[in-house]
Amino acid sequence: MLADEIKGCNGKRAEEYARQLREELLGAVRENGGHLSSNLGVVELTVALYSVFDFPKDKLIFDVGHQSYAHKLITGRTLDTLRKKGGVSGFPDPEESEYDAFIAGHSGTSVAAGLGMCAARDLRGEDYKVISFIGDASLGNGTALEAIFATEKKPENFVVVLNDNGMSIDKNHSALYRSLSKMTAKRRYRTFNSFLSRTFKETGAFGKKLRKVKYTLKGWLNKNDFFERCGFKYIGPVNGHDLHELIEVLTDIKKLREPVFLHAVTLKGKGYEAAEADPARFHGVARNFASGENSFSVALGRLLCERAQEDPALAAVTAAMTDGVGLSEFAEKFPTRLFDAGICEEYAVTMAAGMAKGGLRPVVCIYSTFLQRAYDQIIHDVCLQNLPVIFCIDRAGFVGADGKTHQGLFELSALRSVPNLRIFAPKDCAELADVFDYAKSLGVPCAIRYPNGYAPNLGSRQKIGDYYRWETLSDGDGVVVLASGARAVARALEAKKRSGTDCRIVNCRTIKPLDERVLREIADKKIITFEEGYLSGGFGSAVAEYYASCAQPVRLKIMGAENKFIPHATAEEQAQDCRLSANDLALKIRAFSEQP
Repeated sequence: MLADEIKGCNGKRAEEYARQLREELLGAVRENGGHLSSNLGVVELTVALYSVFDFPKDKLIFDVGHQSYAHKLITGRTLDTLRKKGGVSGFPDPEESEYDAFIAGHSGTSVAAGLGMCAARDLRGEDYKVISFIGDASLGNGTALEAIFATEKKPENFVVVLNDNGMSIDKNHSALYRSLSKMTAKRRYRTFNSFLSRTFKETGAFGKKLRKVKYTLKGWLNKNDFFERCGFKYIGPVNGHDLHELIEVLTDIKKLREPVFLHAVTLKGKGYEAAEADPARFHGVARNFASGENSFSVALGRLLCERAQEDPALAAVTAAMTDGVGLSEFAEKFPTRLFDAGICEEYAVTMAAGMAKGGLRPVVCIYSTFLQRAYDQIIHDVCLQNLPVIFCIDRAGFVGADGKTHQGLFELSALRSVPNLRIFAPKDCAELADVFDYAKSLGVPCAIRYPNGYAPNLGSRQKIGDYYRWETLSDGDGVVVLASGARAVARALEAKKRSGTDCRIVNCRTIKPLDERVLREIADKKIITFEEGYLSGGFGSAVAEYYASCAQPVRLKIMGAENKFIPHATAEEQAQDCRLSANDLALKIRAFSEQP
């Protein structure tokens, strides 16, 4: 295993390992897609950690696991199957390897998890180092700051390594990171360091002492009260791409028992010129480094630009995902009306609530998997006050290669129970505009959910309104399929063709409220609900609850995802594994039709 070879290595040998790892992960992402910029930026840091520490006895906890590719290669995993069904996950997963100490798909968790692991270690009388590897703006996340500020005393043998690349997924606007990156002491150190390097040759025994003097001086000049007062010995900033310096510093840290905060400055996208120049563009890429095609994200961005031109009160809020949710053009055209909260979803939602209270019409553009982190704020700050905030929920449903840490299957079940909130699911991008305008006209909290990837235009366009919420896309006298969501509707239309039956396909674009007029009309029919969401608490549950509340006996079958975490694969493979493909629905329609 490469981990054994790297342990104890330094100098040219360590640099060669870093070069090989960078080439291998570049090749793997070119072939399979994945997170590129973030992984390129931490190759040297990862090699240095494995050179000095004893993993898996020591515990390495990643924050934002999309910087773990080099770690996976070092620990004996090939990236040939990266993000493919049955292959290597794009994030750390303890089920995959004992070297993955803690699962990490969302940000801000590593310091809290590290402190918890230290508590377990100390109470059990065990002896090992715990290293929390935080970066890509995760330090500004509320959970990370809570863990850092919660106590003034931190446990021994605990190391936090900050990968400071000045970026989040998009450009980082955090005041915390700005203060870290612009320390006066850092500039003073560089000036003196340059003088020493010009005056003396760092060779032999004297050179080793000189480097020690420079390192000590560096720590003294850059003493950071923020981290010192939180119970850490602060060291840095160090060059996150200088393996000689990294290994020397980490070797010294290993000898210490006191808690340490190591500040390493890196370049996101390091080693690939295009990624260095545009790290946000290469943060997450498809095969051959192509940008992923996300029809709804693009359509939303254009729609918001049009509506912002008409309405000066409209503003957009994102949590470090400007490009990912389609807001790049909006940011260029309306820079004062785009608010990037960083990787702080809770803050983003409460800020939007304040904006709405002050008279603006905020649109929170966010991935489904990240929205769940702000559930309390949605309930308490937005819906309790019935504020006109619109949540545009991207990546709702199966997400494909990002896998179980990022599935968009939770938010519908969570949001259905929240008073005052309306929930919509447009069938295509054309209907997105109608649904958005309708939601905006209501002046109440609204959520609009839609999937990633390519979404075809399904043709029919009956405007949504109070007196006509659902639309029949394909009429028939047989089984009635109530499909909710873009992929579900598209599969339902295909399933009708495959089933060979005279079924009716209904586009259920309002989930809350339901279209009770349609439900009353079809009560004597055989009904199938079909959705990309969990069975528990989802759209099908809402339909069943309605009929139960009316004491209406119906012949109803509900198709949705079982209550389990869905591993990485393509979105279509995930649908097949959950028996939610067009073919699965066609078989269900045919079998149901044949029942008396």
